[in-house]
Amino acid sequence: MLNNKKTISISNLKAGMIAADDIYEKNNMLLAKDRVITESVIAKLKQTYVIDSIEVYIESELPEKSLNNTLSFNLKTIDELENILSSFSVNLEKVFESISDMRQTDIEELRSFTKNIRDKFTATEVILKNIALNSSGEENLYRHSINVAAISFILGKWLGITGKELNFLIYSAALHDFGKTKLDKGIVQKSSKLTSEEYKKFKTHPIIGYEFIKKFPYLDPSVGYGILMHHERMDGSGYPLGLKQDKIHEFSKIIAIADLFDDISSGKYSKDIKGPFEVLNIIRQESFKKLDYKYCNMFLSHMINYYIGEKVILSDKRLCKVVQVNMDDLLNPILLDGNVLLDLSKEENIYVERFAP
Repeated sequence: MLNNKKTISISNLKAGMIAADDIYEKNNMLLAKDRVITESVIAKLKQTYVIDSIEVYIESELPEKSLNNTLSFNLKTIDELENILSSFSVNLEKVFESISDMRQTDIEELRSFTKNIRDKFTATEVILKNIALNSSGEENLYRHSINVAAISFILGKWLGITGKELNFLIYSAALHDFGKTKLDKGIVQKSSKLTSEEYKKFKTHPIIGYEFIKKFPYLDPSVGYGILMHHERMDGSGYPLGLKQDKIHEFSKIIAIADLFDDISSGKYSKDIKGPFEVLNIIRQESFKKLDYKYCNMFLSHMINYYIGEKVILSDKRLCKVVQVNMDDLLNPILLDGNVLLDLSKEENIYVERFAP
């Protein structure tokens, strides 16, 4: 409602206020709704010379989730989060074992695991930066599943999924690769290209996972559908059913984005990825045919906001700060090189190599 917002001039902004709407300059997201306004954000807004005022929440009616995110970010460091993720991996392995043994009484482990995700993964910025900055190709199946569950949970919230539906999404995301535990390890862990016969077997893992999950009567059918269809693609090029568009379950569309983001960030997608902005660009390119465009747009709009303000190292080893990102040209953000603005779209053979430590 409008009565819990007020319009304030850029000159009167103060650090700690919270944006009541997404802020764009043309196609560039400068700040996402419900994000805390920091000193660097204020400086960035003042540099636009176009935006002279924005809407913020009045202090007495700040959204609870914004306060939670701020507090969580202050309390949870990357090291603390890493410890949480490691313990979650152990817990998820136990969940997989319960499902393998068809111990229906132990499905409570999955519910407890999901509750922990919702309770502890409130520090959105820390989680996403940890995955984007610190993922490695050495992640095992369980750590990958944790990352996908975390990203799916966050994207699901951005898309407005709440309550039991959000729990079901986390179940599905956490178990999306369960079927791989029933395949030959030589196929699942093979580093070189699979043969046509091996790939044929590999593509059965969504069906295997679905067949196991549907035997648990207390799990909502949507959990199984999310698992079954997470490799389906909007243009029908996915597997195992070759479904298109609205035939693909909502959870599967979300998990597909989370799965791809973690694979690219960890180096499993390709060893030739040129930096963090190419990760976003691949998601963008896939959104035009294979991934859900609306969901990708929501994901990228928020991710851009997390990248803005970060220090990065260029391919020529210069240290710069990200000040603006264009959704239509994700590979070429505008940077601050000392006191000089640097538009990478006007530079040849220069790209953001990595985030600065």
